[in-house]
Amino acid sequence: MQRFGVCDIGEYVSFGRNIEKEEGLALFWSGSGIEFNIAAGKLFVDIECMYGDMELMLDVILDGERTQKFVLNKGTGTYQVFSGMNPEKSINVRLVRDTQCMTDDPESFMMIKGFETDGCFKEVPEYRFNMEFIGDSLTSGEGCGLTAREEWIPVVFDAIENYAYKTAKKLNARYQVLSQSGWGLYASWDANTRNVLPDYYEQVCGTTSCERCVELGAHSEWDFSKQEIEAVVINLGTNDSGALKTGKFEKDKFLTDFKNKAVAFLKKIRERNGSCIIVWAYGMLGNDMEPYIREAIEEYSSKSGDRRVEYLRLPDCSNDVGARFHPTPGAHEKAAEALADFLQSVQAFMLR
Repeated sequence: MQRFGVCDIGEYVSFGRNIEKEEGLALFWSGSGIEFNIAAGKLFVDIECMYGDMELMLDVILDGERTQKFVLNKGTGTYQVFSGMNPEKSINVRLVRDTQCMTDDPESFMMIKGFETDGCFKEVPEYRFNMEFIGDSLTSGEGCGLTAREEWIPVVFDAIENYAYKTAKKLNARYQVLSQSGWGLYASWDANTRNVLPDYYEQVCGTTSCERCVELGAHSEWDFSKQEIEAVVINLGTNDSGALKTGKFEKDKFLTDFKNKAVAFLKKIRERNGSCIIVWAYGMLGNDMEPYIREAIEEYSSKSGDRRVEYLRLPDCSNDVGARFHPTPGAHEKAAEALADFLQSVQAFMLR
């Protein structure tokens, strides 16, 4: 058996806005992780993990099938990825942070430190193109874990059963996620205009309050040249609709501010991502904000001349909900099918 640091294994594919240091690969967002091919009989992974009450969970995917989902222990620990495999046959390994960034937990931290194995690492898998998803609890997979529970706890989330992972898998795309449960474009579910994704888009993970993450550079500007994105998918608006219904805003001003924020956000995404197609995909839990999203897209396109911005109404999943009145894995499958078909139809991967 030999030990390897992340930097020692050769080529690998990473998912998410991560930070690689000599000590390991820090993962901040839901769906972030590492993938590689290896021919080995045994494989173990060393992970450093800290958190308060909201534990962090990891997914182990072998040859495209999830074999484990479990809570990480605090501190640095060694976990078995697999054992008893044919060492002469290569296996695809993907390790995924299942839990979204827990913004209020100053200790929430996860880093893949290295591996122990009796095998050797092989050539990395190839992907057709690169995608980015920006969203709320839907994109974090809330309701896809334990579908019959009402507690707001990590186990009700799932990074594999949600539409983002499923869409990327259907398209053979490498992807990254920026998502926070309850957050919005202009206001969060509880009418907080500070908990909005556009304000943190240009940072690695500006939503974290973990000092260790910040020390590593989570609040630094993200290097958009690291990975050229061919398709950016925005799924925001659901919590804004909820915020408007709280009665804490004057409706006309809220809608004007919402549209202005949307126009500015589209401009920011275009500035940072060149020729990608931008798809605003919305409607899994109602479509109250659709008219205003469409108006924002039209205003942005009219002023900028940018015609590579599209709107897609996702299937309404209101009658197919699980935990906390969020869509079930089956509902996410329908959303993924609609989104993948749409991206195929506009040939998103041809727009580089």
